[in-house]
Amino acid sequence: MKRRNLLGILIIAIGIIILLGRLDIIESDNIFSTYWPIIIIAIGLVNLFDKYGSKTLATILIIVGVVFQLKELELEILEDVPIGEFIFPAIVIIVGLYFIIPKKKGSRKKISSLDSLDSICLFSGYDIVNDSRNFQGGNLVTAFGGIDIDLTHANISESKPVIIDTFVAFGGIDIKVPNDWKVEIKGLPLFGGWENETKRDIDTNKVLVIKCVIMFGGLDVNY
Repeated sequence: MKRRNLLGILIIAIGIIILLGRLDIIESDNIFSTYWPIIIIAIGLVNLFDKYGSKTLATILIIVGVVFQLKELELEILEDVPIGEFIFPAIVIIVGLYFIIPKKKGSRKKISSLDSLDSICLFSGYDIVNDSRNFQGGNLVTAFGGIDIDLTHANISESKPVIIDTFVAFGGIDIKVPNDWKVEIKGLPLFGGWENETKRDIDTNKVLVIKCVIMFGGLDVNY
């Protein structure tokens, strides 16, 4: 089953539970408070069966989800385990594993001539080549994954700067630009950062502004 189909089924199931709760057929609040870890398990399973997904992260998510679910079910074996105290260290370990474990060579590759980028990458990778002759910017979001953008054959035709808004959480974004573009990066790094390897003093009207929020990840721009 395709990744988007699994996600669609998950969202529909959540919607049905909410609807039945509104109709007083079931107590949806109790269901969510008890079985919310199933969402974590489902995300892990979706990524596990996605050929481009990280199997290591998928396995970690499934294990974490199962542990939390067992705790919510108040099984005696986990009754005295302070799971809440392990959340932050577990996140840090997952981030470390993301950077250490070799990434898959295969990724979703997309060639586009659209004037704007709009990509969301969760627990996997995207490789996008854009050759728009009137590039307008766009939006990039990645969590536990990576996005590679090749703009080396794109063109900025307007004299005003174009903007790419980015959000990175536990992952990375790499952007390649033509050598006649000027790149400015503005944003908020939280346990992360960015690197601009392009020329800062270039005299050109082709200006790309990248606005970013980075948490436990990185953004790299080069030629």
